[in-house]
Formats: sequence, structure tokens, C-alpha cells
Amino acid sequence: MSFNFFTFGGSLFWEDVFFYQKWRIQRHCITKKYRLLDSWDIRRASGTFDACQKAFISNIECYELTKQPKHMIILLHGYMDGKNIFKHLWRKLILTNSTVAAINYPSLFRDSISNAYQLLFFLNHMDDIEEVSFVTKGCGNLVLRQALNLPLELQTYLDNTRIRSIVEINPVINGSLLCDFINKFKIFNFILGPFIVDMTEAKMKNMPDIPNQINSLKIFSKSRKDIFFDNLLKRYNLTTTEKHKKEKNTIYIKGSSFNTLENEEVLNNTVKFINNGKI
Repeated sequence: MSFNFFTFGGSLFWEDVFFYQKWRIQRHCITKKYRLLDSWDIRRASGTFDACQKAFISNIECYELTKQPKHMIILLHGYMDGKNIFKHLWRKLILTNSTVAAINYPSLFRDSISNAYQLLFFLNHMDDIEEVSFVTKGCGNLVLRQALNLPLELQTYLDNTRIRSIVEINPVINGSLLCDFINKFKIFNFILGPFIVDMTEAKMKNMPDIPNQINSLKIFSKSRKDIFFDNLLKRYNLTTTEKHKKEKNTIYIKGSSFNTLENEEVLNNTVKFINNGKI
């Protein structure tokens, strides 16, 4: 017997593969089972993807779900994060008359290419969406870059949807010495997952970039938390901070908060670029 009850939203083991008006279908990264969650993270159905999709359709009229705005902004978290890190940004983006989907992916258990295929599945199953934009945090940019560079014949969403703009907040560009150090120890690789390998300097050299035709912006901003850990790791000649060259479509914002996604200047520049395509 299946009971519908509150869940924690699936930030660790569940990956979002469908989103509509805060309802989402998730797939368990180990068992491959699906479940349908409503806007309060209450499980309404489980089983196959088709079964969950049929359950969602049956609930559209019951819960009076209206058509969502045709522009979707997808928020991709970083390593060992979850969709809730975007709550401050979500509150600003939702005022732009867009569908805002902060999605979960199992960063601890999957590498970037595996999570990219999940994102592609998500994109190929969007409903009522004509334009899509992305905001990534940390290594979420690696998942997006891999997805956008998969074979075009797999990206069927592009038949009906165009990509408007992309904002990468503190993106992983060159890898870090810390990840290189961790990668030397198999026990750490086992505990911290395969994504660590993708963030090493050697792996980053072959990581695809965002396609040139897409309008994108990189925002770099050290939070007070970043500064604290940087100073701590300097004692061991390690750092989590990458060296970046000043380039076009890149801005640097002084850190003023404990978390980067609580920095008003970072949030406002992100919303402005998503809306206007420029800063």
C-alpha cells in the first residue's frame, strides 16, 4: 500500500526530471523509481515515469493548475548543495513573470556527464515552454555545459524552445588544487563521489564550454565563508579559489555576505541579465 505524505524534497538521492507549477516528478538515482511531488513536497504518486505523468494530469483540474509562463528559468545548484540554496534568488526571479524551476540533481553520486543526461531528460519533457534561461552556482555550470554540448539529435527541446541567456555564479573554470589533492586518495573519491574528479585541473582542460551563440554572463564573488576557508587552506598550500583572467561578459563583485547567494548585488545583476541579456 502506498501512502501520500510529506517528503524532504529529495535533495540527496532524487533527481528532478519534470516540473510544472512547482509540481515535480523525481527519479531515485539508485533504484530508478519515480515519484510525483506536489508544490508542498507531498508525494502524490510513485512507480514509472508514465504513471507519475498520468497522475499529474489527473490532478491538474483538481488543484486548478493554470498554464505556466512560457519562459522558464532553471536554477542548477553546485556540489553537495540542493535547490533550497536559491530561495533568495527565486523570490526575485518569480517577479519577472517567468516559470522558475530550482531543480535537484544527485551531485554526490553522479559525475557531471551523468547529471547532464538528467538535465537533458528534464529539458526534453518541458511543457508550455518557449524560452529557457539558466542560472548555475559553482560546479552546476559543468552539468549545464555538458548538457548543451550533447549531440543535437538528443536535444529535441530545441525544436520548440530557444535558449535566452545563462548566468554562471562562481563557475568552476580551471579546477582547484584542493580537488587535485583529494583525487589522489581513493577513500576520499569513494566518500565524496565521482564529481570531485570532474573538478580537477586535468579534467577541466577537456570540459566543453557554453556554445558561442548563447548569451552568457559569469559572476565571481567571494563570500565571507569562501574567504574563511581560503585562509584556512592556505596553511596547507591548498586553495578552493581559482585564478581567472578578466574577460568579456564577466563581472567581479565584492563579497558582502556569508553566502554568495545572499549578496544583493549578485542577485540583482543576475536578474537584470536574465531579463535584459546585458548588465
